[in-house]
Amino acid sequence: MIDEAIRVGKKLAEQHLIDGSSGNLSFVDGGEMVITKSGAVLDELTPDDFVRVDFRGTDRSASSDLEVHRKVYEKTNFRAVLHCHGSYNVALSLLEDGLIPVDLEGRMFLGEIRFIEGKFGTERYAELISDEIRKNGFAVVKGHGIYAAGRSFMDAFKLASFVEHSCKVYYLVRVYSLLCKQ
Repeated sequence: MIDEAIRVGKKLAEQHLIDGSSGNLSFVDGGEMVITKSGAVLDELTPDDFVRVDFRGTDRSASSDLEVHRKVYEKTNFRAVLHCHGSYNVALSLLEDGLIPVDLEGRMFLGEIRFIEGKFGTERYAELISDEIRKNGFAVVKGHGIYAAGRSFMDAFKLASFVEHSCKVYYLVRVYSLLCKQ
């Protein structure tokens, strides 16, 4: 799955869902989790940018989101998790508590998009995100972006792309409607 993770890292950059060293990826491999190292640049990943971590263990070189990924795997049957920071979902999450997508695909595949809030790095934060992923396959954290999970990285990538697209369409419709009222 490392090859798929590397491809998806590039796709996240192509879709403007990450920048710099933002975001992280993980997958389940037997009794271990394989996760990107802290500071890894997702569109330039190599196999050396991943670290194996026992589900009860830790590794200082692992992504700071290690506990979020661990909780998702504990609560679900998903095999891959990604985290990205698309501009539209981050911006809207700072202004709204959630939204109902106005685009067809968003309504069909996502339903309501809730923006959850928690203090980064806490166990409660990991619990909130993993609970939301268990329900919907994705979570959007206020000011911090999308976490998405799937059987594969492509499943998670598609879901994150749907979320960001729905947020973009919602944002553009809101801006246009405000401009038309002037």
